[in-house]
Amino acid sequence: MRALTTDNDDEIRFCQDMLRKSHHGTGYMHESFNKDDTGQFTRKWFAWANTLFGELVWKTFTEKKALLD
Repeated sequence: MRALTTDNDDEIRFCQDMLRKSHHGTGYMHESFNKDDTGQFTRKWFAWANTLFGELVWKTFTEKKALLD
């Protein structure tokens, strides 16, 4: 939600980086995870979190495409 509600490129990049680091190789977003061990997470599949991630990718693609490089 943080990245979806800001226009600040640095904040969006920060959020993208955090999301990339937190999926623990699953390719999915998790409801929650241990910040010290992303392999400890709740729910292997959580549609709400994955849908929001998809919204972020789409919004970034349509509004700030350069941030996806």
